[in-house]
Amino acid sequence: MTAAPHAKGLPGWVEVSAANTDAVLKFYTDLFGWSAQDIGNDKMAYFILMNGDKTIGGLSGKMNEFQPSQWLTYFETDDIERSIKEVNENGGMTYTPALSIPGGLIAIASDPAGAPLGLVQSEQMNDSYAEENGLLWFELEVSKDLDKTLDFYRQVFNWTTKPVIENEEMTYLTVDQVIGVFSGKDFPDYLGNQSQWSVTFAVEDVEAMAKKAEALGGKVESIMKGTAYGDLAMLRDPEGAFFVVMHGVM
Repeated sequence: MTAAPHAKGLPGWVEVSAANTDAVLKFYTDLFGWSAQDIGNDKMAYFILMNGDKTIGGLSGKMNEFQPSQWLTYFETDDIERSIKEVNENGGMTYTPALSIPGGLIAIASDPAGAPLGLVQSEQMNDSYAEENGLLWFELEVSKDLDKTLDFYRQVFNWTTKPVIENEEMTYLTVDQVIGVFSGKDFPDYLGNQSQWSVTFAVEDVEAMAKKAEALGGKVESIMKGTAYGDLAMLRDPEGAFFVVMHGVM
């Protein structure tokens, strides 16, 4: 088992939003066998998602009716006010000031390609990593402005990218063996030409998990078997939040 990697500029928290939190919570707990700790209040539903005794992330209600159902990846910072300033100075946008949460501060933002992301300054991070039903990989799918977007992450989060594929058809880069960045001509139709961050969970059998997700009210977008990195299934929960399950080694 590998310890979850934590450092400035790496994913430190993930969170899925839902209109019907009870129904979506049941979907994920039934699908992955996770448990949940209810820490919500009369203003906002919020659950901490647990894989055994380790933390996956959160499930939250929506702040307003226009907030999409999606998995949001938060990136670690040791100074959230400075990171908010750097996001705005490097072509991104911030949508909230620093907000207090139990154990720290968060803010919501987006990169120059329009992909939503979060900032988190806290010592309470996710730790279920590289184990069955735990976090495994984080991927940025970029539909436009790749060079500007990469420069944004290098400036704001001090990323050092490693090229894996760079040709006329596609670009794939990695960061610290936990993040992938994809851009290419064959941008997946199911992403609607929208840049986004996606979260990948480790499973033993992607086909079985895809069938189970469908039976629980989710949707299967695509299944890829026998890739160089393993088997993958691209899924959506009952409200449309996109996520990936994978069997393999990154």
